[in-house]
Amino acid sequence: MVYGYCRVSTKNQSLTRQVESLLDYGVKYENIYSDTYTGVELKRKGLNELRELLNPGDTLVIKEIDRLGRNRNQTIELIKELIAKDIDLIVLDTPYLKDFIIRELKKNEGFMEIMASTLLALILEVAEQERKKILLRTSEGKEKAKKKGVVFGRKIKLTKEAFLEKYKDVVNKKKSPKEIQEMFCISKQSYYNYIKKYVEQ
Repeated sequence: MVYGYCRVSTKNQSLTRQVESLLDYGVKYENIYSDTYTGVELKRKGLNELRELLNPGDTLVIKEIDRLGRNRNQTIELIKELIAKDIDLIVLDTPYLKDFIIRELKKNEGFMEIMASTLLALILEVAEQERKKILLRTSEGKEKAKKKGVVFGRKIKLTKEAFLEKYKDVVNKKKSPKEIQEMFCISKQSYYNYIKKYVEQ
């Protein structure tokens, strides 16, 4: 079974980019687990549910390596847990992670395993520092925008009636999901969220 996991660490971040990457890879929407705005602990609801479901031979797909844990130690701890359980880990933004680093970590012996561990720690350190820079730039950008009078807030959500009116065209094969997304100016994840909320209730 192929599962996906994604996470955002602040209230202002969106899961959309990560979810769309997982869907494009081929992970089924119902097999994607997520966490939003979590604390510093590794134990999180979405991740915990997923860890209970994963069985030997399963595959876990994530977009970015630092989405697994809040810091290097947490991420390395979870990667080693997945290896011990014989779970394949695919990181879309770091394809060579599986081909070299995880392969050598699985061997758990010799110089190459030490090199793989060191390289993994380096990758996570770079990712962590880059994430901090992005958050800082985002924060600074929002402050400048606020001073110019820009108001931030949630976009108006589609009503059930409006969505279902157009969704029936998809059911009747008159329009494609992508056409509905473009019509309402919503992302692929938002489209499936509305289906879950208004259709599969």
